[in-house]
Amino acid sequence: MKHLLVAGLACTLLASPALAEGMSNAIGHSVRVTAGEQSFDAWFNADGSYSDSRGLTGTWTYEGQLCIQVMTETGPNENCGPWNESLTAGESWVTDGWSADGSALTVQIIAG
Repeated sequence: MKHLLVAGLACTLLASPALAEGMSNAIGHSVRVTAGEQSFDAWFNADGSYSDSRGLTGTWTYEGQLCIQVMTETGPNENCGPWNESLTAGESWVTDGWSADGSALTVQIIAG
C-alpha cells in the first residue's frame, strides 16, 4: 500500500508541469468569468486543483480543452470548453464554447 501511495504521488508530481503547460497564463492569477449580470472568480493551481468565489472546489485538466471537475450539491459535475492559451493578464476573451444554449461569456485574466 505504501508503494502505491508513493507511486501515485510521483505520477502526480511528474504530470504537473505538463498539466499546467496550456494553462500557464491562468496559474497565479484570478480568472474572472462573466455571463450577463453574474460573475465569479476562479483559481487554477499548477497541481491541478481548482477553486472559485462561489465556493466550488475540485480539479482541472487541459488537453486541447479545459475540463473542470467539481462536487456540487447534486453530485460530481464536469464541464469542458475552450481555453485561450494566448490570453495575458489584463486581457479578456468572449466565447460561447461553455454554454449549452450558445450564450456568450467573458473570460478575463486578472493580474495576481
